[in-house]
Amino acid sequence: MRFLASFQKDLALAFRSLYAYIEILMAVLIVIVLVFIVPEDAPRQTPVFVHLGVEGALREKLLEVLEEESAAGATTLTLSDRPEDVRAGLEADRSAVGLLVSLEDGKVRYEFVLQGYESDQVRNTLQTGFLSEMVRSVPGFVDETRVTVLDRIVEKLPTRLDLLPILLVMNSAFVGLFIISAYIFMDKEEGSIKAFAVTPARIWEYLLSKVAMMLGMGLVTGLFTVLAVTGFRVHILLFLPLLVACNLFGSALGLLIASFFDTMTKSLGALYVAIIALGLTAVSYFMPSFSPFWITLLPTYPMLFAMRETLLAKPDSAYVLAWSGVFLVLSVGLFLLSDLRYRRTLTV
Repeated sequence: MRFLASFQKDLALAFRSLYAYIEILMAVLIVIVLVFIVPEDAPRQTPVFVHLGVEGALREKLLEVLEEESAAGATTLTLSDRPEDVRAGLEADRSAVGLLVSLEDGKVRYEFVLQGYESDQVRNTLQTGFLSEMVRSVPGFVDETRVTVLDRIVEKLPTRLDLLPILLVMNSAFVGLFIISAYIFMDKEEGSIKAFAVTPARIWEYLLSKVAMMLGMGLVTGLFTVLAVTGFRVHILLFLPLLVACNLFGSALGLLIASFFDTMTKSLGALYVAIIALGLTAVSYFMPSFSPFWITLLPTYPMLFAMRETLLAKPDSAYVLAWSGVFLVLSVGLFLLSDLRYRRTLTV
Protein backbone atom coordinates (compact mmCIF):
# COMPACT_ATOMS: atom_id res chain seq x y z
CA MET A 1 0.00 0.00 0.00
CA ARG A 2 2.84 2.39 0.80
CA PHE A 3 4.37 1.61 -2.61
CA LEU A 4 1.09 2.28 -4.41
CA ALA A 5 0.61 5.55 -2.55
CA SER A 6 4.15 6.62 -3.41
CA PHE A 7 3.64 5.61 -7.04
CA GLN A 8 0.43 7.61 -7.35
CA LYS A 9 2.10 10.63 -5.79
CA ASP A 10 5.09 10.39 -8.15
CA LEU A 11 2.82 9.98 -11.17
CA ALA A 12 0.80 13.06 -10.21
CA LEU A 13 3.95 15.11 -9.57
CA ALA A 14 5.47 13.96 -12.85
CA PHE A 15 2.69 15.55 -14.89
CA ARG A 16 2.87 18.74 -12.83
CA SER A 17 6.51 19.21 -13.81
CA LEU A 18 8.11 19.69 -17.21
CA TYR A 19 10.24 16.56 -17.06
CA ALA A 20 7.41 14.15 -17.87
CA TYR A 21 6.62 16.06 -21.03
CA ILE A 22 10.23 15.88 -22.23
CA GLU A 23 9.94 12.17 -22.93
CA ILE A 24 6.53 12.61 -24.55
CA LEU A 25 7.87 15.43 -26.71
CA MET A 26 10.87 13.31 -27.70
CA ALA A 27 8.56 10.50 -28.84
CA VAL A 28 6.45 12.90 -30.91
CA LEU A 29 9.57 14.43 -32.49
CA ILE A 30 10.95 10.99 -33.36
CA VAL A 31 7.71 10.07 -35.12
CA ILE A 32 7.57 13.38 -37.01
CA VAL A 33 11.20 13.12 -38.16
CA LEU A 34 10.98 9.48 -39.25
CA VAL A 35 7.57 9.67 -40.90
CA PHE A 36 7.68 13.09 -42.53
CA ILE A 37 11.37 13.94 -43.00
CA VAL A 38 13.43 10.75 -43.34
CA PRO A 39 12.71 8.89 -46.62
CA GLU A 40 11.30 5.42 -46.21
CA ASP A 41 14.34 3.95 -47.92
CA ALA A 42 17.29 6.01 -49.13
CA PRO A 43 18.80 4.88 -52.44
CA ARG A 44 21.64 2.41 -51.90
CA GLN A 45 23.01 2.64 -55.46
CA THR A 46 25.83 5.01 -56.41
CA PRO A 47 25.09 7.13 -59.49
CA VAL A 48 28.00 6.95 -61.97
CA PHE A 49 28.41 9.41 -64.84
CA VAL A 50 30.69 8.02 -67.56
CA HIS A 51 32.30 9.56 -70.65
CA LEU A 52 33.92 7.07 -73.01
CA GLY A 53 36.38 8.79 -75.32
CA VAL A 54 37.18 5.57 -77.20
CA GLU A 55 35.60 3.85 -80.19
CA GLY A 56 35.17 0.40 -81.70
CA ALA A 57 35.59 -2.89 -79.89
CA LEU A 58 37.20 -1.24 -76.86
CA ARG A 59 34.16 0.99 -76.35
CA GLU A 60 31.84 -2.00 -76.61
CA LYS A 61 33.89 -3.98 -74.09
CA LEU A 62 33.93 -1.06 -71.62
CA LEU A 63 30.20 -0.61 -72.01
CA GLU A 64 29.68 -4.30 -71.34
CA VAL A 65 31.75 -4.14 -68.13
CA LEU A 66 29.98 -1.01 -66.87
CA GLU A 67 26.52 -2.37 -67.67
CA GLU A 68 27.29 -5.58 -65.77
CA GLU A 69 28.22 -3.50 -62.73
CA SER A 70 25.01 -1.51 -63.08
CA ALA A 71 22.92 -4.67 -63.47
CA ALA A 72 24.40 -6.03 -60.23
CA GLY A 73 22.59 -3.21 -58.41
CA ALA A 74 25.58 -1.37 -56.96
CA THR A 75 25.50 1.55 -59.40
CA THR A 76 23.26 3.42 -61.79
CA LEU A 77 25.00 4.21 -65.07
CA THR A 78 24.60 7.44 -67.07
CA LEU A 79 26.59 7.90 -70.29
CA SER A 80 27.71 11.45 -71.06
CA ASP A 81 28.69 12.78 -74.47
CA ARG A 82 31.22 15.26 -73.12
CA PRO A 83 33.58 15.36 -70.09
CA GLU A 84 31.85 18.59 -69.01
CA ASP A 85 28.58 16.68 -68.68
CA VAL A 86 30.19 14.34 -66.16
CA ARG A 87 31.21 17.21 -63.91
CA ALA A 88 27.80 18.82 -64.30
CA GLY A 89 26.20 15.55 -63.20
CA LEU A 90 28.37 15.44 -60.07
CA GLU A 91 27.39 19.01 -59.22
CA ALA A 92 23.71 18.13 -59.55
CA ASP A 93 24.01 14.93 -57.48
CA ARG A 94 26.48 15.15 -54.58
CA SER A 95 26.41 11.37 -54.06
CA ALA A 96 27.57 10.58 -57.61
CA VAL A 97 31.01 9.74 -59.00
CA GLY A 98 32.38 10.21 -62.51
CA LEU A 99 34.58 8.19 -64.83
CA LEU A 100 36.44 9.56 -67.86
CA VAL A 101 38.02 7.05 -70.26
CA SER A 102 40.26 8.10 -73.15
CA LEU A 103 42.93 6.70 -75.45
CA GLU A 104 46.36 8.32 -75.39
CA ASP A 105 49.38 6.98 -77.31
CA GLY A 106 47.67 3.63 -77.74
CA LYS A 107 47.07 3.26 -74.00
CA VAL A 108 43.76 3.42 -72.17
CA ARG A 109 43.67 6.29 -69.71
CA TYR A 110 40.96 6.36 -67.06
CA GLU A 111 40.21 9.11 -64.56
CA PHE A 112 37.77 9.02 -61.67
CA VAL A 113 36.06 12.31 -60.86
CA LEU A 114 35.01 12.43 -57.19
CA GLN A 115 33.28 14.86 -54.89
CA GLY A 116 36.33 15.44 -52.69
CA TYR A 117 35.04 14.03 -49.41
CA GLU A 118 35.80 10.38 -50.25
CA SER A 119 38.38 8.61 -48.11
CA ASP A 120 41.43 6.81 -49.47
CA GLN A 121 39.67 3.53 -48.78
CA VAL A 122 36.73 4.50 -51.02
CA ARG A 123 39.06 5.71 -53.77
CA ASN A 124 41.10 2.51 -53.69
CA THR A 125 37.92 0.43 -53.76
CA LEU A 126 36.66 2.25 -56.85
CA GLN A 127 39.97 1.84 -58.62
CA THR A 128 40.38 -1.82 -57.70
CA GLY A 129 36.82 -2.64 -58.67
CA PHE A 130 37.13 -1.04 -62.10
CA LEU A 131 40.50 -2.61 -62.85
CA SER A 132 39.40 -6.06 -61.69
CA GLU A 133 36.42 -5.97 -64.04
CA MET A 134 38.69 -4.92 -66.89
CA VAL A 135 41.14 -7.74 -66.13
CA ARG A 136 38.33 -10.30 -66.17
CA SER A 137 37.70 -9.47 -69.83
CA VAL A 138 41.26 -10.37 -70.86
CA PRO A 139 41.33 -13.66 -72.88
CA GLY A 140 42.70 -16.56 -70.89
CA PHE A 141 42.21 -14.87 -67.51
CA VAL A 142 41.48 -17.32 -64.68
CA ASP A 143 39.96 -15.92 -61.51
CA GLU A 144 41.59 -17.57 -58.48
CA THR A 145 39.48 -15.67 -55.97
CA ARG A 146 37.40 -17.82 -53.62
CA VAL A 147 34.53 -16.25 -51.72
CA THR A 148 33.09 -17.86 -48.58
CA VAL A 149 29.67 -16.53 -47.57
CA LEU A 150 29.20 -16.77 -43.81
CA ASP A 151 25.60 -15.59 -43.70
CA ARG A 152 23.55 -16.14 -46.84
CA ILE A 153 20.43 -14.46 -45.44
CA VAL A 154 21.24 -10.89 -44.47
CA GLU A 155 18.07 -8.85 -44.20
CA LYS A 156 18.40 -5.12 -44.72
CA LEU A 157 15.97 -2.71 -43.14
CA PRO A 158 14.68 0.36 -44.94
CA THR A 159 16.43 3.58 -43.93
CA ARG A 160 13.53 4.75 -41.77
CA LEU A 161 13.40 1.53 -39.76
CA ASP A 162 17.18 1.30 -39.56
CA LEU A 163 17.27 4.60 -37.63
CA LEU A 164 14.47 3.60 -35.25
CA PRO A 165 16.48 1.37 -32.82
CA ILE A 166 18.90 4.20 -32.00
CA LEU A 167 16.09 6.66 -31.33
CA LEU A 168 14.11 4.14 -29.28
CA VAL A 169 17.08 3.25 -27.09
CA MET A 170 17.93 6.93 -26.69
CA ASN A 171 14.40 7.82 -25.60
CA SER A 172 13.80 4.83 -23.34
CA ALA A 173 17.24 4.59 -21.73
CA PHE A 174 19.10 7.90 -22.12
CA VAL A 175 16.20 10.27 -21.48
CA GLY A 176 14.94 8.04 -18.67
CA LEU A 177 18.39 8.13 -17.07
CA PHE A 178 18.36 11.92 -17.07
CA ILE A 179 14.73 12.39 -15.99
CA ILE A 180 14.78 9.98 -13.05
CA SER A 181 17.90 11.74 -11.77
CA ALA A 182 16.06 15.06 -12.03
CA TYR A 183 13.18 13.72 -9.91
CA ILE A 184 15.61 12.47 -7.27
CA PHE A 185 17.25 15.89 -7.02
CA MET A 186 13.86 17.61 -6.82
CA ASP A 187 13.04 15.44 -3.81
CA LYS A 188 16.44 16.11 -2.28
CA GLU A 189 15.89 19.85 -2.53
CA GLU A 190 12.45 19.52 -0.95
CA GLY A 191 13.75 17.20 1.78
CA SER A 192 11.54 14.25 0.80
CA ILE A 193 14.37 11.73 0.96
CA LYS A 194 15.46 12.90 4.41
CA ALA A 195 11.90 12.34 5.62
CA PHE A 196 12.27 8.62 4.97
CA ALA A 197 14.72 8.41 7.85
CA VAL A 198 11.94 9.17 10.37
CA THR A 199 9.05 7.27 8.74
CA PRO A 200 8.17 3.55 8.58
CA ALA A 201 8.44 3.70 4.78
CA ARG A 202 11.36 1.88 3.22
CA ILE A 203 13.75 3.52 0.83
CA TRP A 204 13.36 0.75 -1.78
CA GLU A 205 9.64 1.53 -1.98
CA TYR A 206 10.46 5.15 -2.72
CA LEU A 207 13.01 4.18 -5.39
CA LEU A 208 10.78 1.52 -6.91
CA SER A 209 7.92 3.99 -7.31
CA LYS A 210 10.25 6.23 -9.35
CA VAL A 211 11.30 3.31 -11.51
CA ALA A 212 7.69 2.20 -12.00
CA MET A 213 6.68 5.73 -13.01
CA MET A 214 9.49 5.87 -15.61
CA LEU A 215 8.59 2.38 -16.84
CA GLY A 216 4.97 3.37 -17.39
CA MET A 217 5.98 6.47 -19.34
CA GLY A 218 8.58 4.51 -21.29
CA LEU A 219 6.09 1.84 -22.33
CA VAL A 220 3.55 4.39 -23.51
CA THR A 221 6.04 6.48 -25.50
CA GLY A 222 7.92 3.45 -26.83
CA LEU A 223 4.79 1.71 -28.08
CA PHE A 224 3.47 4.94 -29.56
CA THR A 225 6.74 5.52 -31.43
CA VAL A 226 7.22 2.04 -32.85
CA LEU A 227 3.58 1.55 -33.85
CA ALA A 228 3.36 5.01 -35.43
CA VAL A 229 6.49 4.37 -37.52
CA THR A 230 6.28 0.64 -38.31
CA GLY A 231 2.62 -0.21 -37.88
CA PHE A 232 2.40 -3.84 -36.88
CA ARG A 233 5.66 -4.88 -38.53
CA VAL A 234 7.39 -4.96 -35.14
CA HIS A 235 7.34 -8.29 -33.30
CA ILE A 236 5.51 -6.99 -30.28
CA LEU A 237 6.09 -10.07 -28.08
CA LEU A 238 9.83 -9.59 -28.49
CA PHE A 239 9.77 -5.80 -28.46
CA LEU A 240 7.89 -5.40 -25.15
CA PRO A 241 10.26 -7.37 -22.86
CA LEU A 242 13.26 -5.68 -24.50
CA LEU A 243 11.71 -2.23 -24.08
CA VAL A 244 10.97 -2.98 -20.41
CA ALA A 245 14.53 -4.20 -19.84
CA CYS A 246 16.10 -1.15 -21.54
CA ASN A 247 13.89 1.25 -19.60
CA LEU A 248 14.62 -0.42 -16.26
CA PHE A 249 18.34 -0.43 -16.97
CA GLY A 250 18.39 3.29 -17.78
CA SER A 251 16.31 4.16 -14.72
CA ALA A 252 18.42 2.03 -12.38
CA LEU A 253 21.63 3.54 -13.76
CA GLY A 254 20.19 7.03 -13.27
CA LEU A 255 19.34 6.22 -9.65
CA LEU A 256 22.86 5.00 -8.98
CA ILE A 257 24.52 8.05 -10.54
CA ALA A 258 22.23 10.44 -8.64
CA SER A 259 23.13 8.78 -5.33
CA PHE A 260 26.66 10.26 -5.51
CA PHE A 261 25.55 13.90 -5.78
CA ASP A 262 23.32 16.29 -3.90
CA THR A 263 22.32 18.65 -6.73
CA MET A 264 21.50 18.33 -10.41
CA THR A 265 24.25 20.78 -11.33
CA LYS A 266 26.95 18.66 -9.69
CA SER A 267 25.72 15.50 -11.41
CA LEU A 268 25.62 16.89 -14.96
CA GLY A 269 29.21 15.95 -15.71
CA ALA A 270 28.69 12.32 -14.73
CA LEU A 271 25.36 12.14 -16.57
CA TYR A 272 26.85 13.57 -19.75
CA VAL A 273 29.82 11.19 -19.61
CA ALA A 274 27.46 8.22 -19.17
CA ILE A 275 25.22 9.32 -22.05
CA ILE A 276 28.14 10.00 -24.40
CA ALA A 277 29.80 6.68 -23.53
CA LEU A 278 26.58 4.77 -24.14
CA GLY A 279 26.00 6.68 -27.37
CA LEU A 280 29.34 5.62 -28.89
CA THR A 281 27.83 2.30 -29.93
CA ALA A 282 25.79 4.11 -32.59
CA VAL A 283 29.01 4.28 -34.64
CA SER A 284 29.33 0.49 -34.65
CA TYR A 285 25.62 0.13 -35.36
CA PHE A 286 25.98 2.02 -38.64
CA MET A 287 29.48 0.65 -39.37
CA PRO A 288 29.58 -2.95 -38.08
CA SER A 289 33.13 -3.28 -39.41
CA PHE A 290 34.17 -0.86 -36.64
CA SER A 291 33.38 -2.88 -33.53
CA PRO A 292 36.41 -2.86 -31.23
CA PHE A 293 36.15 -5.05 -28.17
CA TRP A 294 35.68 -2.14 -25.75
CA ILE A 295 32.61 -0.91 -27.65
CA THR A 296 31.00 -4.35 -27.53
CA LEU A 297 31.24 -4.18 -23.73
CA LEU A 298 28.97 -1.12 -23.57
CA PRO A 299 25.39 -2.13 -22.71
CA THR A 300 23.85 -0.17 -25.57
CA TYR A 301 25.73 -2.31 -28.12
CA PRO A 302 23.54 -5.41 -27.68
CA MET A 303 20.54 -3.14 -26.98
CA LEU A 304 20.70 -1.64 -30.46
CA PHE A 305 21.12 -4.90 -32.31
CA ALA A 306 18.47 -6.65 -30.22
CA MET A 307 16.06 -3.77 -30.91
CA ARG A 308 16.87 -4.09 -34.61
CA GLU A 309 16.05 -7.81 -34.50
CA THR A 310 12.48 -7.04 -33.40
CA LEU A 311 11.96 -5.17 -36.70
CA LEU A 312 13.23 -7.94 -38.98
CA ALA A 313 10.90 -10.30 -40.81
CA LYS A 314 12.67 -13.29 -39.25
CA PRO A 315 14.21 -12.13 -35.95
CA ASP A 316 16.57 -14.11 -33.79
CA SER A 317 14.15 -14.57 -30.89
CA ALA A 318 16.69 -16.29 -28.67
CA TYR A 319 19.10 -13.36 -29.04
CA VAL A 320 16.45 -10.78 -28.15
CA LEU A 321 15.05 -12.69 -25.17
CA ALA A 322 18.51 -13.55 -23.87
CA TRP A 323 19.62 -9.93 -23.79
CA SER A 324 16.28 -8.88 -22.33
CA GLY A 325 16.99 -11.26 -19.46
CA VAL A 326 20.55 -9.99 -19.09
CA PHE A 327 19.40 -6.37 -18.80
CA LEU A 328 16.68 -7.30 -16.33
CA VAL A 329 19.33 -8.93 -14.13
CA LEU A 330 21.65 -5.94 -14.50
CA SER A 331 18.76 -3.62 -13.64
CA VAL A 332 18.06 -5.52 -10.45
CA GLY A 333 21.73 -5.36 -9.52
CA LEU A 334 21.93 -1.60 -10.13
CA PHE A 335 18.70 -1.08 -8.20
CA LEU A 336 20.03 -3.00 -5.18
CA LEU A 337 23.25 -0.96 -5.26
CA SER A 338 21.21 2.24 -5.42
CA ASP A 339 19.07 1.10 -2.49
CA LEU A 340 22.22 0.42 -0.48
CA ARG A 341 23.65 3.82 -1.37
CA TYR A 342 20.50 5.75 -0.43
CA ARG A 343 20.03 3.86 2.85
CA ARG A 344 23.58 4.69 3.88
CA THR A 345 23.62 8.28 2.67
CA LEU A 346 20.10 9.66 2.63
CA THR A 347 21.41 13.21 2.56
CA VAL A 348 23.91 12.75 -0.28
